[in-house]
Amino acid sequence: MQLEARVKSTIDLLEIFFASRAPFDIVMSKYFKNNRWIGANDRRAIAEFSYEIFRNFEKLKFITQKITNNFGRFFVLAHMKFNRKFSDKQIEEIFSGRKYAPEKLSEFEQKFLRRDLKDLPTYAQLNYPEWLEPYLRRVFDEDHFADEMKALNSKAYVDLRVNRLLATKEQARGELKEFEVKDTRYAGNGLRILNGRISRSHPAIRDGIVEIQDEGSQLIAELCGVRPGDTVVDYCAGAGGKTLALAAYMENKGRIFAMDKYPERLENAKKRFRRANVNNVFCQEINNKWMKRHKESADVVLVDVPCSGTGTWRRNPDMRAKFCENDLLELLEVQSEILRIAQNLVKSGGRLVYSTCSILREEDEDQIEKFLGEFDNFELQKVEFKNYSGDFLKLTPFRNDTDGFFAAIMWKKS
Repeated sequence: MQLEARVKSTIDLLEIFFASRAPFDIVMSKYFKNNRWIGANDRRAIAEFSYEIFRNFEKLKFITQKITNNFGRFFVLAHMKFNRKFSDKQIEEIFSGRKYAPEKLSEFEQKFLRRDLKDLPTYAQLNYPEWLEPYLRRVFDEDHFADEMKALNSKAYVDLRVNRLLATKEQARGELKEFEVKDTRYAGNGLRILNGRISRSHPAIRDGIVEIQDEGSQLIAELCGVRPGDTVVDYCAGAGGKTLALAAYMENKGRIFAMDKYPERLENAKKRFRRANVNNVFCQEINNKWMKRHKESADVVLVDVPCSGTGTWRRNPDMRAKFCENDLLELLEVQSEILRIAQNLVKSGGRLVYSTCSILREEDEDQIEKFLGEFDNFELQKVEFKNYSGDFLKLTPFRNDTDGFFAAIMWKKS
């Protein structure tokens, strides 16, 4: 596939994304299924081109503001001109209007490409939504603000969690001999690939020996402190990543209730459980009858709430493109409500673990302060494990070289 055809496909793909409510990876997967003539190498190139645009989204949005609603085409044009540094002549050759190429440049577009890009505001330079500035300034001090924003916009390594139900770390390394891997800094069962990506069809993943899971996510399961024989509730289990890690720590002994509001998510998780040789998980749709019957029955309840995902921008740079302040305010109410409901499942002497993949204090520390002010029968526990100690788990890409994560452990008083 020639460059001009890749550019045309990227424009088409972005137009579909901006007109959709779905995440970009889902939109892209559907687009490639509907265009099977696009080869594997071209798919990778189109995906990389698209993610480059999302990593420069606020800059491109600032450049194109008040110009057009045709985001796909103008974002691609702006990215090629101002980030990839294509010359005007090269861009005109690509936008030729020939078969499989984008339409020719209009006079308006040619004038747009001659824009001067002096005096970009800080949010556009560092690529975060302008409305998020006061929220982000609460998280990071001035000395490290730019470093943290740049780290959130970098590419992440691939982290793997070794499934101790099926293999040791050394055995897992043997299955990954084509990669350069090292131990993760904090997570006891983590390995990090330093030289590329791993396919989900790789034998180590296919056979359940390792799971792709960021080190920060692994740590949330680790600090739950579950033991063989415990009764555990993963209240917002989703695709089951943390459930799998919990099962391994429990050595398949005891019970884990993987719960979610949407049963179809749990159906997908069941395949992962079987592949990983996990057999102590019971999938359960959240409903009032089950909640009443299991009141105060769990040793540990993990509440990994829906959140802004600001900590995962390295892996999902498209998330910042559609998320707005109203979305955040709605999420804050949802998070508070989930905590109030889930705490009923914790037995006396048990633990409630709250977690997000957000870096925002409103979703993290503020939620815990609010909860403890309302429920004085819970007490905050300190977080301590290898190379880390604090009142909370608070990870950021710049400081910890992980995705952004938060977790708090609360003990229910006897």
